Amino acid sequence: MGFIEAYISFWKNYVNFTGRSSRSAYWYVVLWNAIIISTFYILILVFVIIAATTPAISESTGYFAFIMASGPNLLVVGLLFLYMLATFIPLLALMVRRLHDSNKSGWFVLLSFIPFVGSIIMIIFMCLPSEPAISKDFDF
Repeated sequence: MGFIEAYISFWKNYVNFTGRSSRSAYWYVVLWNAIIISTFYILILVFVIIAATTPAISESTGYFAFIMASGPNLLVVGLLFLYMLATFIPLLALMVRRLHDSNKSGWFVLLSFIPFVGSIIMIIFMCLPSEPAISKDFDF
């Protein structure tokens, strides 16, 4: 599965917790999300620098200039929050399908909510190679 096809498939299978997803499909989506979120953070940084370097002409206009420069920053932070909220469930579904591809139960995705250790375990699970399907069904 290619780079763009993986991201399109990610959005088409928004809440599909059944089936399988290849390693490349998972890691391409992770790369897409990293690029998108990094773009948001770069925009936030640019607006913070603009807000910090805006010269204050006087006391009365200095505060107004800071508010006007940080207004776009609030918009970008809001858009970042909405994007992360919109991708939360599809990422869980993708992780479950990736676990199914390595013949593990989808319930292992709950390990990712354990602080520190859970994310390391999930990275290891996501790196495991695909295994042929076995006869048991994965409901979740």
